[in-house]
Amino acid sequence: MKRLLSLLLSLTVIISLSVPAFAAGPSFLDVSQSYWAYQFVEQAAKEGWVSGIGNGKFNPNGKVTGAEWYTMVIRAFFPDKIPDEAPAGQWYSGKWYAPYAAAGDQLEFAERLDDYATSQDIAERPLTRAEMAAVIFKVLSWYDVQAPEDKLLEAEQSIPDINNYALEDGRRGPIIKCYALGILAGADSKGTFNGEADMTRAQAAVTLCRLADVIEAKENGTLPGPDDKPDPKPDPEPGDQTTANVPTEAEAYDAIMALQQDYPQGISWTNDNTWYDDKGNSRGKGCVAFAALCQYTAFGDVPGHYVDSLDDVKVGDSIRIGNYHTVVVLEKKTNSVIVTEGNFDSIINWGREIPFSEIESAGYKIYSYYPN
Repeated sequence: MKRLLSLLLSLTVIISLSVPAFAAGPSFLDVSQSYWAYQFVEQAAKEGWVSGIGNGKFNPNGKVTGAEWYTMVIRAFFPDKIPDEAPAGQWYSGKWYAPYAAAGDQLEFAERLDDYATSQDIAERPLTRAEMAAVIFKVLSWYDVQAPEDKLLEAEQSIPDINNYALEDGRRGPIIKCYALGILAGADSKGTFNGEADMTRAQAAVTLCRLADVIEAKENGTLPGPDDKPDPKPDPEPGDQTTANVPTEAEAYDAIMALQQDYPQGISWTNDNTWYDDKGNSRGKGCVAFAALCQYTAFGDVPGHYVDSLDDVKVGDSIRIGNYHTVVVLEKKTNSVIVTEGNFDSIINWGREIPFSEIESAGYKIYSYYPN
């Protein structure tokens, strides 16, 4: 009898050791083991990054608000930033998410949202895929995660709707980087990003786990580093100049100034304004959209490129100032530029002078359609 009991006990131990970690059953009643995101939801819950909505449910198809996303990200990657007590007198004071919003402000998450939203704007509304990518980009920056150059180029070419985000649009880079690192993928079989769609709780759990894997690979030294940039394209041969249709600065100026007839000084232009080119491509919102309108009017489909220095800025170039506002140059002076801009105090503005010192202190990116 003792030998039989001993044998049964041994078998029990062996069986218990061979059972998978999730064999006890799903953590949530509405996320079965056959659900496509099951393993990610389980991992995120086990790590304490996500929690249910009560009554044993996760609500995988529910929309994720900005506050919920900040909470997940802070728990996963910045738990040491959570204050014991959130500061008083803030817009989030008294809210359930106050400690996480405080941590998000400390980490300057909203900086990556550019002109499109602030932490307060997104806190209690569904978060879009583009906004989620912007916050992921900020996390990657904090951990100094870089993507290989070839992967970035491959990602940019593979996203069918990437041109919905103009080159000057602060959301474009984060989207491409998230694709390149495998953190985000297309919303359909074509790889379409669909950035204005809302993220679900299941998608958020998947994204958290993928982001955690990338950061872990970076810290373990197993993430490929940035490759050397591809060889530059040779200069076009004389007589075969692909930029033959590029206007002069005077022509660009005339084309842009002619827009005043339809877009006069003081007309309303807010972050709700968008602009579509003649191919039906969305060219962003707010100041980005108006800059795209000006440049497309002047340069059409001429290929563009970034310019490094304010010394080289020209009429018709756009300047992204401090990653929060975009203007188009109408005139360059010795130490300043005269610009036109949309969403300047919620209007279109013509003729504001901005000192180089102000632009340099904020940081900037210049985008030009003139030949290098």
